[in-house]
Amino acid sequence: MKMIITIFRIRLLQLFRLLKGIGLIRIIIVLLILWFLSILIYNFAIVPEDTVKMSIITGLLLFSVHASRKDKHFLKIAFKISYPIYLSEYLLLIIPFFVIWIIHSNWFAAGLLVLIVLLIPLVYVNFRMQYVSSIIKVLINPFKLNLNFKFKIRLPFISTRSFEWISGIRRNLILIVPIYLFILAFSFKPYVAVVGLIFLSILISGFYYYGEPREFIELLANNPIDFILHKIFINLKQLFIVFIPIIIIATVFQTSTWYYLIGAIIISFFIQAFTIVIKYGLFEENARLNRNSIIIFANILFIIVLPAFWPVPLIMGIKYYLKARKNLKKYYHD
Repeated sequence: MKMIITIFRIRLLQLFRLLKGIGLIRIIIVLLILWFLSILIYNFAIVPEDTVKMSIITGLLLFSVHASRKDKHFLKIAFKISYPIYLSEYLLLIIPFFVIWIIHSNWFAAGLLVLIVLLIPLVYVNFRMQYVSSIIKVLINPFKLNLNFKFKIRLPFISTRSFEWISGIRRNLILIVPIYLFILAFSFKPYVAVVGLIFLSILISGFYYYGEPREFIELLANNPIDFILHKIFINLKQLFIVFIPIIIIATVFQTSTWYYLIGAIIISFFIQAFTIVIKYGLFEENARLNRNSIIIFANILFIIVLPAFWPVPLIMGIKYYLKARKNLKKYYHD
């Protein structure tokens, strides 16, 4: 019992440190996202027909958390018996689902979820990217042939000054290519292109979670305004070229939904512009800017799911644009 209390105390301190780093405005945004997601999950969880699906999805999420934990070895050494720690943490995570199903007398769902949580800590597995790479190598080269050659890709429409795209594509090529080909192949079906364009835009916005060196900024433009506009223009031009094949197929086969397509393009462009403005509004040289994703995804939800909150992204966009200009002034002070 003492070790469980110690672990929960550590988790609580980690949570406070995280909240302190996020800041008040982002905490409010996170709470709004959690509130919205809670409503969706509740409406899904109370449907008896979806009990098995919900339990399986929750179990898979917990298993992914368990498989990717980096503290297994530490807990095993520090406490010897780590099963009670895993179990107590995972039981705490499923309390909302458990309470919902108990209130609605869905004993089967509650029991199934508890059974899943009891079994997950018994599995000792570490999920690491090197394991995934090894599996992929075995699948594509089962006879261990000598395939030691350098693979380089250069897309002519990507500007040499757009280091985010170059780096992002290299890092995520194995993910981006199948997704793009899937969307392209099914663009003739209703609304696939609409959803696909927005999804691709969200995926590409992840390229901008790194702060470049000052030289990259100083050589691109002569003042902060030109820099931001130049950055946005290059991004949108490249994004539109990526979109063109999907747009053509969707326009030919789905002529009646052209206005949805235009709406998806506008939303996709706004996501890119907003991402760039946020990046330089919270800019740090040579630093990862992953925390920006909280603000970006919150505003994407406002745009796509909560139309009543559309003014929020506009107001925040203007606010961070002014902050971006202020942050970039020091690079063009001469």
